[in-house]
Amino acid sequence: MTQLSANKDLIQIGHYTIIRTLGRGGMGLVYLAHDPRLDRQVAIKCLRSDLYEAHYRERFKREALLLAKLNHPHIVQIYDYIETDEKLALVMEYVDGQNLQQHLREHIVPITQRMQWLTQIAQGLAVAHDAGIIHRDLKSENILISHHKLAKITDLGIAKSQDYNATLTDHVTGSYASMSPEQAMGEAIDFRSDLFSFGILAYQLLCGAHPFGEAENKLQIMQRIISHPPISPTKNNPDLPVEAVELLGQLLSKNPDNRPANSRWVAAQCEKLYQWFLANTKVDEDHTQALHNTNSGIRINISKGVTQEHPTFETHLLKKSAPFSVRAKNYLRNNIATFAVFGLILAGTVGALIWKMQPKIEQEEIAETQTSGEPYSQAREFKKGLEALKLFDRPENLDAAEKSFNTIVSHMPNNAAAVAGLSLVYSYRYRGEFEDPIWMQKADASAQQALKLNPQLALAHVALGRVFNLKAEQDKALVAFEKALALEPTSIFAWLGKIYALRASQRFDEAIQLAKLALERFPKESLFVDALGLTYVDQKNDLKAEEAFRLSIQLQPDGVLAYTGLSYIFIRQNRTDEALQILQQGLQIRSSEQLLGNLGNMLFNKGDYVGAATAFEAAVSPDKGNPKSHLAWANLADTLLWIPGRKTEAQKAYLKAIDLLTPRLERKKDDVTLISRKALYLARVGESTQAKPLLAHVIAIAPKNASVQFRAGLAYELLGERDAAIAALSAAVELGYPIKFIQAEPDLMELRRISGKF
Repeated sequence: MTQLSANKDLIQIGHYTIIRTLGRGGMGLVYLAHDPRLDRQVAIKCLRSDLYEAHYRERFKREALLLAKLNHPHIVQIYDYIETDEKLALVMEYVDGQNLQQHLREHIVPITQRMQWLTQIAQGLAVAHDAGIIHRDLKSENILISHHKLAKITDLGIAKSQDYNATLTDHVTGSYASMSPEQAMGEAIDFRSDLFSFGILAYQLLCGAHPFGEAENKLQIMQRIISHPPISPTKNNPDLPVEAVELLGQLLSKNPDNRPANSRWVAAQCEKLYQWFLANTKVDEDHTQALHNTNSGIRINISKGVTQEHPTFETHLLKKSAPFSVRAKNYLRNNIATFAVFGLILAGTVGALIWKMQPKIEQEEIAETQTSGEPYSQAREFKKGLEALKLFDRPENLDAAEKSFNTIVSHMPNNAAAVAGLSLVYSYRYRGEFEDPIWMQKADASAQQALKLNPQLALAHVALGRVFNLKAEQDKALVAFEKALALEPTSIFAWLGKIYALRASQRFDEAIQLAKLALERFPKESLFVDALGLTYVDQKNDLKAEEAFRLSIQLQPDGVLAYTGLSYIFIRQNRTDEALQILQQGLQIRSSEQLLGNLGNMLFNKGDYVGAATAFEAAVSPDKGNPKSHLAWANLADTLLWIPGRKTEAQKAYLKAIDLLTPRLERKKDDVTLISRKALYLARVGESTQAKPLLAHVIAIAPKNASVQFRAGLAYELLGERDAAIAALSAAVELGYPIKFIQAEPDLMELRRISGKF
């Protein structure tokens, strides 16, 4: 098939005029085209030229026959089928919108809309199953969301009619993160395999996480699907209604016989849940307010038709006969569900799922929430929450703060201070989890709710200021922090917020002055010393920054930020031994992605690639580091390139870094650091057509940024553009980029030898 040319001339397929490429599927390219006969836009999927063997041609033709059987508003309709000696193409309904994965990256989606989509998907799936069709690859990428907010199932390219006698014993077809256990093992499958995949999709939409957790590779997630129980939905969403938990349990049963025996029954249960959410979630609160369920006695019964119990999850489900008010202590204990990054599980960004809970819990249930044996004390819980928040650079402290504030809310739903505290927790999670929009949304909603409950509460204005700070609206942030200080001059978080707002505004001298005043007033608070040190780093005043970070370690020996900052300064000054010492000191106290990353960079610069790889592998591991860090994955990839036999792993790590970086860049389109990093990663995997425009763009908008020039120079060298590489690297050195880093970069060795520079 003729490909689109570099000048983007239109091509023809049959009588259809190709407009542009829409994307790539498992079996072929998808184009947007114009049908001149009916004057409408269509989508055309063409079989890839490398899949022209008879085996794939037969599957492609079978897709056309299967799709032609279906006519449903929630299944993409087929219009035409083209078959010649040179090309195979399906002409399909064009859905003007995005796939579900992309849509969730860019939109805040309320729970009612999510449940409606699940209902629509289940209805479409039931029609396909009635026609004897198994989708076999049901996942978010294969669900299209139209501009009218309708969900449509697409990409039945690996679907299989039940009348077709082929088996899967010789190969496994489908996406590893969404397949059923029997599918993963290559066994025969039927429609119930699709129900398992639908259960994974439903779990992700309702709980914001994959039911089998995050995994490092395909084999690990497949093994978990085959042999591990799914994580209880209430662990990721404590507020999920029991009826939804039970339905997920049935769908995710390992044994197909324990799954629902009828897809239409599943669609009916989804419709009942959707109607329940509509009735019990106010439209204006569905995705903006962190409010609480006022329908304490309501319970819906969606379990008729399937009566067996399924101890599917890691923690058994409660018996169906348990009254809703009793079950509340297990499922509605927290006022807001804590959701993982759906973008990581689905390579993209999700909307906020904000739930409502009961305002009243029986006294005996409240007593059961106290596991320590101490009577509940609001003052004690609030103090615990604030103390934990002070050490926000430790993830476990954010967990502790959230628990304390939620405990208060479970007793007093309208406690403005606790709601404001939750907003701060979410704000710190937003930064700590690489700007996942869900945390910004929850922080904003909680701050607004706290102000609504008590507009004279200083902490509520602090929470609002923090949200403005994250949104880069520093003028508004400063106003909010000033208001908080006027209401409560001793508010540590108001002082800290104002310092960071001044830093973000590049008003460094004012930030330093304010930090010093704060230290005079609160001499034992290490967070002000850290803020002072970071501001000195901004000014490249390494001597003062070192003093600040050393003082912070004296005040708070088990912190993370001070060790990271101090090691960075030592590395920048080429004080290798001291840097290693401080890194080892910090790592003995706690493991973190930042400390491991700095250690890996040091070892890399020394030529110890095996040691560096070990550090970076730890930096991207879930237990020691952060698998959501695109920078850690890129550092790992850089290192693996120089270890014999690990080039394939390096390429995968670069692709992982690009996947993690792309949604961030979509939200921060003018961030020159992110742009230059993506351009460099693309150069690493040989994607010159994508890398070069980014390089030209970022140099044009940030010609005075030394780090940008260095990344551009390295990328140009990788792409074979040596003159451009030398020009960019020369500019980097002139702007103050350490020449020792250029000399330590193995990929620049040939450039240095031939040019005689650097």
